Amino acid sequence: MKKLLLLMIVAILVLAGCQSTTQEDSTAKEPLKVGMELKYPPFETKDENGKPAGASVMLAEALGVYLDREIEIVETDYSSLIPALEQGNIDLIISSMTITPAREEVVDFSNPYTNSQLMMLVYKDSKVMSPADLNDPDVIIASKTGTIGALWAAEYAPKAQIKNIDEEASAVLEVAQGNADVFIYDPLSIIRHHDNYPDTTRAVLEPLPNTKGWGIALRKGEDELKGQLNDFIEKAKTDGTYEKIREKYLQDKIKEFDDNGLEFFF
Repeated sequence: MKKLLLLMIVAILVLAGCQSTTQEDSTAKEPLKVGMELKYPPFETKDENGKPAGASVMLAEALGVYLDREIEIVETDYSSLIPALEQGNIDLIISSMTITPAREEVVDFSNPYTNSQLMMLVYKDSKVMSPADLNDPDVIIASKTGTIGALWAAEYAPKAQIKNIDEEASAVLEVAQGNADVFIYDPLSIIRHHDNYPDTTRAVLEPLPNTKGWGIALRKGEDELKGQLNDFIEKAKTDGTYEKIREKYLQDKIKEFDDNGLEFFF
């Protein structure tokens, strides 16, 4: 009787171990959900069929190959990306998100995968000529809500009047129409918006101080995953991954940077 009972216990333990292993294997192979706002070509956008496309999507797909995980792109408004990560609705953010101290209090970041900086789109008649002119009560800064431009303005130009606007195009229009002095964003966007409004705006391509590059955001405490992300970024910069991304999505932008005497950031 005792021998039979012992055999039953062993069988139960073995079965439980198999189920646990199966569950762990299943979890490990679940799709990695990557949050992006698909409104920022050529990095995060959609193709003619409405599917996610762009340099960030290609980077995420390369990460999936590196981790041997399927990648699922989850379209998310920019201001909702970090809450979605905290709530577990997504696993990572790859959405041209600049690493900032304020964000690092809430989420963790990989090492930077770009060295993008902030620059300014300025109304043609504004007195703003350089970043040193921003922290002024008479200066109006239009920013897209939740972006690094809005965060930078709040921290480094607190005396200015800051308009946080949900849509990037609307914030730019405030500057183009003279209702705001400045729109702060990455140089890729500043050059594009100045091209759209050449008669009423100036592109001030002087980097703002205290800015870092873009990072992949993840939940705090996921140190193993963070190490994998950093290893992937280091490898991708030297194994041809970045070159393939630049070749497919960024050639025109690289030329624009060259024409403006700027070093391309990806």
